Amino acid sequence: MVQTIQAKDIKLRFLIDNFGLELVLDDQFFWKWQDNLPETTDLEK
Repeated sequence: MVQTIQAKDIKLRFLIDNFGLELVLDDQFFWKWQDNLPETTDLEK
């Protein structure tokens, strides 16, 4: 049976211990999210 946990009840330590979450300092780790981004409009700013 799947257990649902509310996001407000999740702590960073839980994610680290149970899912192997780790800090990545490499600027190129999410390069697709940073490359060729469109300019932000005045409304978005």
